[in-house]
Amino acid sequence: QDDSADSASSAGDQDPPGRVARLNYSQGSVSFQPAGEGDWVTAVPNRPMVSGDNLWADEDSRAEAHIGSTALRLGPKSGITFLNIDDHTVQIRVAQGSLIVRVRHVDDDDTYEVDTPNLAFSLLQPGEYRIDVSEDGSQTITTVWQGRGEVTGGGFSYIVVANQSATFTGSDHLDYDLEQVPQQDDFDQWAWDRDQREDSADSANYVSREMTGNEDLD
Repeated sequence: QDDSADSASSAGDQDPPGRVARLNYSQGSVSFQPAGEGDWVTAVPNRPMVSGDNLWADEDSRAEAHIGSTALRLGPKSGITFLNIDDHTVQIRVAQGSLIVRVRHVDDDDTYEVDTPNLAFSLLQPGEYRIDVSEDGSQTITTVWQGRGEVTGGGFSYIVVANQSATFTGSDHLDYDLEQVPQQDDFDQWAWDRDQREDSADSANYVSREMTGNEDLD
């Protein structure tokens, strides 16, 4: 057995990922906690975020981050953890609050997953998705404006399609209630405006939308 080959292989496994998240917008009080550290600090624009990092938007605050062409928008009193970010995986945990995810592109080997205290929500197609988690973590609402997602939890699997909003309650056993998407609120409208800004960016004519920071090159 070639020990040197083994060590070279393990070193390669530890290469940094080709993608990280980038905080490109914040409004109000937004805090950041690096992976493995106990202290929270004020989040600043352009801050790179990697697996294990935490982000919190306080009352009357909002934040936006990008992972490649995927936009993550965090509403007031909302906290997320970047569980896993690499070249083909985006896995986010929402502890509480509201997260809107705009997915522009999905390859066959790409995984986009949002975890909450009681379920996992896989985003299967390009689209616009919203996840709302109650403060005690007992209820998750998944809203699909565009796209298609799969909810799993409590031995249960359910597909949520465009123009559907599903409320899931419980943990060991998920009760669900299916409705049409609700009227847009201020947070939805803000996310929509940010989408429009990105869609009309001249920079997309010259560089890939997957390039970190492309939306700010205009």
